[in-house]
Amino acid sequence: MKFLRDPTVLLSAAELGDSVGIDLETVNNWIRRGIISRAPIGGRQLRYRLFSTEEVYKTALKNELVKLGIPPSSASDAVNEFWKEWDKKEPPEGRIYAVLEPRDGKWTALLCWQKISGGPLYKIGKSSRSKPEEIDLPMQAFAMLPISELITRIAKNLAEFIK
Repeated sequence: MKFLRDPTVLLSAAELGDSVGIDLETVNNWIRRGIISRAPIGGRQLRYRLFSTEEVYKTALKNELVKLGIPPSSASDAVNEFWKEWDKKEPPEGRIYAVLEPRDGKWTALLCWQKISGGPLYKIGKSSRSKPEEIDLPMQAFAMLPISELITRIAKNLAEFIK
């Protein structure tokens, strides 16, 4: 799994929708509601609807959560939370998951990974890769979102726009 990160690549609203698999009406609604953010250019938000590659990944994750029945605003909060947790580090080898659970009326997210061969889930974040911290799944209802394949698919879609 490899992220395509290129700060010089900006996509239009239509290209964002095509990359993620949502229609332009949904993109426009999410812009109005603050679910997705336009790329700041020169430190300012322009009225033109251009989006960074990072926002494309985040929008794809939000869309997956909405498909699970999580409201867009809650999906946005959860994705923004685990995006900060990820902190743009290169992901470890293996499968990446987001474990989401409702807490105090909001969705909290934990980013974790699993070796290709299976086994326990390990926290992505502060723990070192030489001694990863194993996680326990929540005791209450939760959602688990497989991220690896989604990131790979979005990177492939973004590569098409760069050609």
